[in-house]
Amino acid sequence: MTSGPGGGGPPHAFGLEVVQNPYRSTSDTGMAVVLRVTARTPDRSALPAAGTAGVVVLVDCSSSMGYPQSKIVAAKQATRAAIDTIRDGSSFAIVAGTETARMVYPDRARTAVASASTRTAAKRAVGHLYAGGGTAMGQWLRLAHQLLGPYPDLVRHAILLTDGRNEHETAEQLEEVLTSSAGTFVCDARGIGDDWDHRQLLRITSVLRGTAEAVGQVEELVADFGSIMDRAMGKQVPDLRIRLTTAPGVRVRSVRQETPTLADLTEHATVLDDRTTEFYTGSWSGEESRDFLVDLAIGYVSAGERPPLEEERRAARVDLLMAGERCADPRPIVLRWTDDPVAPTRIEPVLARHLGQEELGDAVAAGCDALEAGNRKLAEEQLGLAVVLAQRLGATEVLHRLAGLVEITGDSDHPARLSLDPPVVGEVGVPVCGD
Repeated sequence: MTSGPGGGGPPHAFGLEVVQNPYRSTSDTGMAVVLRVTARTPDRSALPAAGTAGVVVLVDCSSSMGYPQSKIVAAKQATRAAIDTIRDGSSFAIVAGTETARMVYPDRARTAVASASTRTAAKRAVGHLYAGGGTAMGQWLRLAHQLLGPYPDLVRHAILLTDGRNEHETAEQLEEVLTSSAGTFVCDARGIGDDWDHRQLLRITSVLRGTAEAVGQVEELVADFGSIMDRAMGKQVPDLRIRLTTAPGVRVRSVRQETPTLADLTEHATVLDDRTTEFYTGSWSGEESRDFLVDLAIGYVSAGERPPLEEERRAARVDLLMAGERCADPRPIVLRWTDDPVAPTRIEPVLARHLGQEELGDAVAAGCDALEAGNRKLAEEQLGLAVVLAQRLGATEVLHRLAGLVEITGDSDHPARLSLDPPVVGEVGVPVCGD
């Protein structure tokens, strides 16, 4: 069952559809629903103008970036490429990250306004970057929060490049920064080389709604940074929120973005009252669509109560909010209790695909963990399972990234084979939060 765009009135900036099977057995205690959100205004008149952005580039300048020297050279080139993409009038800053965070451009803890002259000055300042020091990513993100925090009306974005591990601050210190920064800006992270910790970058980008990926070759970094910045410049909505208001006896267990990237929205949700919760989805462009998987706990109003059968009830209401204002027609999530054994068993195709995506993500993570632990047999089994699931789901980007870790054999009994040389383990395309 799909509930989609409604009747008349002025066009909203977003469309909202609910994809679900409302039928539940009286023994069921949960219900999964897909929310499909689409930026759909044809004339874009209901969206803010693009290019009103605040961006901060966080460049790892720890000692390891100098071994080999090509890494810091590529980082400088990539940062210059990103600067060239910043549109006039946008706010921006460049930060050098070691065990502290140091302003590169401008020379004080503030942002500059992009113009031909400030871009030239920033690129000149980037030329003086050098490798030397430790790694404390929480300090880098704290400075990004300080720089971007005062501008809630801007699309706020950070790009973080590292080749190492967060060794000069505790996990608790990093978590403190992530908690305070959640909902303030989006952060994309890129790992270069073979010594960075993919779990740390995934944690950062999961909370800050970005993507974490490995850059296989230093020469790929320039194009990648330019592409990230170009996408950031195309964002038009700084903060889109999903608000779920549940009926008595229903609560939200989790909300997860499924496409175009995976991201768990549950941990840093805003609880407004015992029935109303808001979920931050990050910044949006004027032309994109995302699917969100909602997991609801369902029950009766009181213990021992038998629900009315075949009667449609509202389990929850879904609202989309842009700058605190409704930007789509609200949609109900409905519930119909039944004794029919067949009706609750049917799974909508869209819902089935996203439930399979979770299994794919688990297989990829298990394969990467096994590789890092040196367990090649388990890694081959789990990455082989990931190949099968990705082929079944049509996840071509994940398959492309898996091909960088294993040889895809086409053999149903052994779908993947590790090469003789251990591959570099990085994020292989099932990131947590969307850009």
